[in-house]
Amino acid sequence: MSSLPYRLRSSLASPSPSISGAVAGGKFVAVGIDFGTTYCGVSWAFSESPGDIHEITEWPSEFHLNAGEDQVPTQFDLASGKWGYEVTPQMKPIKWFKLLLLKDQDIIRDEIRNSRPLKDAQQQIRARGMTPTEVVGLYLKKLWAHTYKKLGEMLVIDNLPLRVAITVPAIWPPIAGITIDRDIGPTTLDLIQEPEAAGLSIFLDRRDFPEIQSFVVCDAGGGTVDVISYTVKSLSPFRIGECVNGDGKLSGAFKVDEAFAAYLKWEIKLKLDSLDTAEHNLFVTKDWEMGAKRSFTGNPQPPRFFLTPPTKAFGKIDRLRGKGSFSISRQWLTKSFLVYGREAMAGFFDQSLVGIRSLLTEQIKGVEVQTGRKPRKILLVGGLGGSQYIYNQLDKEYDNSLTEPGMTKEKIILRPFDKAWSAVARGAVIRLLQDKMSMLSSLTPSQHRVISRIPEVVTRKARYSYGIQSEVAVAALRDFDPAHDRVKRNPEKTEVTRRMDWYLKKGDEVSKKEPVLFGYHQYATKQTAQSKCVFVIEYSQSDIPPKRKDETVTELCRIECEWDKPFEQWKPVGNLADGWRKFDEMSLAMRFGGQPKWTIQVGSKQAEHDVKVEYQS
Repeated sequence: MSSLPYRLRSSLASPSPSISGAVAGGKFVAVGIDFGTTYCGVSWAFSESPGDIHEITEWPSEFHLNAGEDQVPTQFDLASGKWGYEVTPQMKPIKWFKLLLLKDQDIIRDEIRNSRPLKDAQQQIRARGMTPTEVVGLYLKKLWAHTYKKLGEMLVIDNLPLRVAITVPAIWPPIAGITIDRDIGPTTLDLIQEPEAAGLSIFLDRRDFPEIQSFVVCDAGGGTVDVISYTVKSLSPFRIGECVNGDGKLSGAFKVDEAFAAYLKWEIKLKLDSLDTAEHNLFVTKDWEMGAKRSFTGNPQPPRFFLTPPTKAFGKIDRLRGKGSFSISRQWLTKSFLVYGREAMAGFFDQSLVGIRSLLTEQIKGVEVQTGRKPRKILLVGGLGGSQYIYNQLDKEYDNSLTEPGMTKEKIILRPFDKAWSAVARGAVIRLLQDKMSMLSSLTPSQHRVISRIPEVVTRKARYSYGIQSEVAVAALRDFDPAHDRVKRNPEKTEVTRRMDWYLKKGDEVSKKEPVLFGYHQYATKQTAQSKCVFVIEYSQSDIPPKRKDETVTELCRIECEWDKPFEQWKPVGNLADGWRKFDEMSLAMRFGGQPKWTIQVGSKQAEHDVKVEYQS
């Protein structure tokens, strides 16, 4: 077999222009996809009108009122192929399948691993012999088909390149059906952190707090709550950098729903199991989701909320007494049950609020450690972040605690002016516009106006360690350990051993403009030479990544490209009779823009080659 890549002694000092990024111009359409655990949203903008960001709506729906929603449920009925709002109350769709894309070792919180929706999703795909990637692919193909159709109704889309960004973690598989080749050229796909996208959306809306030193972004969604903090590096140009590593918890709006369901079962004594799927789903959607849940503010008015479940959900005695509804109220009501009003509703929401407070408290402490000062703002977004009750409680708690002595009193918690549900998708569009337009040699007045209002994230902190396994010379190691380092001689008779080359270590701060570039060479015989140059990228969650590959190191992806010359032109080495040759001119570079991006250079011309990235599923 051919050898592992042999690491050159030092990293290449300066990457060639090709690997630093080519300048691309021209008109394009930016599309941002917020792939959420419970809901998805899509926003888009035309590069010539970057200030006008639009939402994709008019979703295929069985119920006409849903068609105009900014987001569509992340659910897919495997039996019928229906998705989103097409799913009817009679169906049993798979939900939470986004989290199935994570490997077991990546789900570090037991509360997520043991959650009921996740276990149900696992059971459904096992029963059908499917993989998580297949289920995600089915859903996203539906989502993308609708998006492309709606774009085609508003633009001559076949004549415009598409730049797509999707908010998913870097270690997830590639998304099927989006990066297809079109006559105008391939569609590009970027990965963007959800809280970063959300923060960009708010910054585009407003620039009325230019004196802040640092701020926290809290993206409270349906399944998870994610937080991250940034420090302002400069105001002109407007640049920010990650301050504290992001974190997240399974504390989204589903916690509110679970608390409500438990209340119905144990306090109201409703027999929900007696309802068929259609009756149950209709009651929960109409009376709870679109009614009491979204209208609750914690204020004295309204004093009570009426909910009317199907009659057979009540016990036989209750039905004889004429009880066909109940209220969440302070008062006894005829033909209803007594429950406590605002206190009960607050209790439902507090199940999520506890997690939100915990995440914010840790981020605030981290910012203080890093900067010596408390953050000045908390940017609140997401579906649950749009709850007036959640906003009121956080505003009450942090309005005073984050105001330092001598500072002018000002609002600490900020939300988007509108469209809180679509903030993440809109932010993804903004990031695409910013990245692409920043490479243009000239900007229109509207493009310049938008770019000047958006902060550029110039430094980020790595959440994982990324690297490759390579062979290194034993003589160059100061920490050689014969008990753990297995030694062999390469074709040039140099003693080598296998080590991990970490391009980026967990917690490292890295500039997005400076790629990390290492040079390598590789040995092979004619019988063992691979048809393509291949690098295997590994990652580790360990706080201190290991020197040697162990159980904490997992394959992320394989990257391959064509050699630029045939094997016969490789340099002969060692004993000529053994047939060994060496390819001496290859390097692997990594850029980090929140997610790792890899480029291989092969050949004496140091040309950037097209690479194929195959992620592990």
